[in-house]
Amino acid sequence: MLRTLAAQPGRVYSRNAVLDQLHTDGRSVTDRAVDSHVRNLRRKLAAATDGVDPIRSVYGVGYALEWPP
Repeated sequence: MLRTLAAQPGRVYSRNAVLDQLHTDGRSVTDRAVDSHVRNLRRKLAAATDGVDPIRSVYGVGYALEWPP
């Protein structure tokens, strides 16, 4: 997921777009799984960057990586 977001910093990816990049085999995964993974990714990035959260939530759209913060 981080690789997908980092490929184009600032671009807003919908949950479905992220899922399409992560699971190309057609498995059934809900878009809310992305929220859970983003939460975990934010926690790990905050620990590695002194509390900086580089993932921006865009209400009703998706997520974007704002790097450098």
